[in-house]
Amino acid sequence: MKINGYYLDGQTSQRQAAFLKIDFNDKSRLKVSVKPLVDTSETEPEQTDDSEKTILFRELVISSRLGNTPREISFGNSELFVSEDNDSIDQMNEHFGNKNSFIHQLESKMTSVIVASALTVVIIWGLVVYGIPESAKFIANKMPTHLSEQFGSSLDILDKTVFDPSELDVERQTQIIVLMAPFLNQHQDLNPKINFRSGMKANALALPNGDIVFTDDFVKLVENDEQLLAVLFHELGHLKHKHLARRVLQDSMITLMVILITGDIDSIDLLTGIPTLILDLSYSREFEVEADTYALEQLHQANIPLERFSSVMQLLSDYYHDEIEEGDFASDIPNFLMTHPATKDRILMTEEFKAKLNE
Repeated sequence: MKINGYYLDGQTSQRQAAFLKIDFNDKSRLKVSVKPLVDTSETEPEQTDDSEKTILFRELVISSRLGNTPREISFGNSELFVSEDNDSIDQMNEHFGNKNSFIHQLESKMTSVIVASALTVVIIWGLVVYGIPESAKFIANKMPTHLSEQFGSSLDILDKTVFDPSELDVERQTQIIVLMAPFLNQHQDLNPKINFRSGMKANALALPNGDIVFTDDFVKLVENDEQLLAVLFHELGHLKHKHLARRVLQDSMITLMVILITGDIDSIDLLTGIPTLILDLSYSREFEVEADTYALEQLHQANIPLERFSSVMQLLSDYYHDEIEEGDFASDIPNFLMTHPATKDRILMTEEFKAKLNE
């Protein structure tokens, strides 16, 4: 049997069109003739060299078959033969009892392809839904406090780029700090600190180092102090569950997974970027739900009506709805493109939580 291909002598980078001549009479050895081809009009190429060697089959190094990609056969001192005649190479392998690669056996059977594809989808789904979030949670919880505090911006940086000094009366600031002090003392392990700032619309946020910021507009928006406490508990929930550190870790894992699937970082374009963004938004909503649950639990323990949470969420929703309308922006954003759960879902969550307490 003859296998056409290219021969490289291992000494130079030049390659020659050649063929392997294999004698199957010997069950353990084969004669390999590497004979450069000469262009002729005859059916059988002429041989310009008669170099022939006898080699044990086990001395050959034959690359595994993967689709119809060219195969490499190494022998001698760095000598290499490359051929696209995969069927003949498979025939040689079978004669000497060498099976094709497991991957080629899989891709040669449609049933195996379908099963392997379905299994791949299931594995990726499992990684996205369970593997990545749980891994990030485990790492964040095991991470030293001083290290987890490095995730995200510090208040000093935000003061230089986003915030302005608070314009609230010092008396009002003191009143709120005194109101929140007992609950902050219950969470000393989180190192919480209350801060007031202006320069941003009604909002509240927690930074990894324990800084909790309430904007002036938010303080003015609430109808009572218990609504302030409801949002405080929500922000403490973010700190308790280390959401910012987990989000950074999850985003990194998603990016790594996309690189492994697509091949390189340059492949993260619009086609792969959109699903990655949607995954990130999904994780963000999950963190918000976890913080909401923590807020409801703390309200219940403090004997504060759970409605304080749903009412302040409604106030924020109405506030930003008015802001969007004034800016001529569409307010009908699909839930899967939102960083936070819809207000109606948060209100429903509060009602369901209350119903469970009454069971």
